[in-house]
Amino acid sequence: MNPHHRRPDFNRSLLLFAISGILALASVVTARAQQPIVAPVNPAVAPQDRFAEPWWADRHKAILEAVRAHPDAQLLLIGDSITNNYEKANPPDENFQPTWNEFYAPRQALNLGFSGDTTGNLLWRLEHGEIDGLNPKAVVLLIGTNNTGLAHQTAEQTEAGIDAVVGLLEQRLPQTRILLLGILPTNMSAIRITHNQSINEHLAACYSEDPRVAYLDIGSIFFKSGQLNTAIFYDPRLPSHGGAVHPDTIGQRMMAEAIEPTLARLMGDSPRVSLASITEIDTALIPVPRLEMDSYDWYARHHAELELQKTIQPRVVLIGDSITHFWSGEPGAHQVNGPTAWQRAFGDLPVINMGFGWDRTQNILWRLRQGEFQSVHPEWVVLNIGTNNLTGTSNARASTPEEVVEGIAEIWRQVHLRSPESHLLLMAIFPRGPRPDSPQRAPIEKTNRLLALRFAAEPGVTYLDIGSRFLAHDGTLPASLMPDGTHPSDAGYQIWTDALLKAGIKP
Repeated sequence: MNPHHRRPDFNRSLLLFAISGILALASVVTARAQQPIVAPVNPAVAPQDRFAEPWWADRHKAILEAVRAHPDAQLLLIGDSITNNYEKANPPDENFQPTWNEFYAPRQALNLGFSGDTTGNLLWRLEHGEIDGLNPKAVVLLIGTNNTGLAHQTAEQTEAGIDAVVGLLEQRLPQTRILLLGILPTNMSAIRITHNQSINEHLAACYSEDPRVAYLDIGSIFFKSGQLNTAIFYDPRLPSHGGAVHPDTIGQRMMAEAIEPTLARLMGDSPRVSLASITEIDTALIPVPRLEMDSYDWYARHHAELELQKTIQPRVVLIGDSITHFWSGEPGAHQVNGPTAWQRAFGDLPVINMGFGWDRTQNILWRLRQGEFQSVHPEWVVLNIGTNNLTGTSNARASTPEEVVEGIAEIWRQVHLRSPESHLLLMAIFPRGPRPDSPQRAPIEKTNRLLALRFAAEPGVTYLDIGSRFLAHDGTLPASLMPDGTHPSDAGYQIWTDALLKAGIKP
């Protein structure tokens, strides 16, 4: 989808014209005239000031002065009250300046957030000087919650408004990278929740591979045990009790941590905090595209997956990382380690291999959202993921075993939503490292124990732990089965094949 595509928000129609009159004592002729009706302009794309509110006019004037005083600003945070809140220092619930001072002030940031603004208000501000003369490295854009909230605009209207803001920023700031955030979750009303979810799906599709725009949906960090964690929003604790909209001191800090790895990459600098210290959020649940460079083109494989599912209706879909990627099957991989085992497991069955080298749970969640499991309804889904989550790099911290389980559970939820008739064969993470005391062995074993507990009674799921079959009696991992200590040889894949055949897959 073209990221600059604008959905039409009005229908072309013709007005039926009334009979102009009837002449007495004569035959009458009905006179008709046609002229088009011009539908109201979508308010989400119509620039609109708020000068009737004195504080808004004063803030706009102050922003213009700040822009003139800081032409070297390297980061702009643009949005509504959630962004505007960074100027508050009111403990305990609204003490946001420490987060601003740690993550954004050192990057020469300007705060362009206005409480209550819609996309229409923001468009007016951008067109009236608030980014004039600036050339920042990056913009963080969070807008739209007031469109579906205070302004009661539809999802399509809001989508068009956000698209218009992005387009204007790209035009006025041609050298700037844009970090576009999905609308944060709320519990204000069912219709608003539905609209916001639809908008985020639209943004994910439109900006999935835009070279100038990185889309990030961090909504998962605000949930706990499947429910919105209202304890990290300050609205419910206000005297005039309201639904959850604004993250509190803790929630805003979590939000800054969640976007930090992506923001640092866009700005070309180092993360303001160590990725290993970002433990308040479960990064395994935040959908992101490729994190690690590998020996293949990650995006090209993604497109190959999309094309393949147009041509076949698979009976089996395998989802995973390089262990799945390098087995065999279509789309073809540059490295194939188990062709004989693959043929024995699947024969002539229509199968899609959705394994991607170096993938973590968060990468699979991105791929699912971008259509890799769209309109396919396999009898079997084989999921083998998690080993890379337990490994930290400069691009992503290591996940805890508990986080890996949550990431896998979310993958299954997304798959089940798309194909409820599919049966999941969930693989325990394979052993890794040549010796029993190899660093990855302990976290893998703990993760597998937690997976067994989590999915023991899950309808539609068969949990398969075949790790012991790869190991010698002394716990070592034979090179004949995994030459590099991670990826099976054809002999290693034969062990996996045995388990799949016994579970019920018939070639």
